[in-house]
Amino acid sequence: MEMKVVRIPINSMTRMKNKLGKGAVPCQVSDRWLKFPAESAGHFGEGEFITLDVMTLDKNERPRKICELVVTREDLLSAINGVKDKDNV
Repeated sequence: MEMKVVRIPINSMTRMKNKLGKGAVPCQVSDRWLKFPAESAGHFGEGEFITLDVMTLDKNERPRKICELVVTREDLLSAINGVKDKDNV
């Protein structure tokens, strides 16, 4: 019995998101992404600390960390909420 494989077309961004997993936010114009941890580093005086890795692909297409950022959840949310939607001003 012959099995037929039906390919479902997906775009390159969806493919990259699937490859990187849930904790990643890919750049829309490069092979870079933010890698979020499974849990935060904990609560300190300034808020809930989160360690983010800025990632890219090396010449062999393997993930490579460019740098690490330690930010607070509160600062991230504040910055995101402060960005106005250009199409719905």
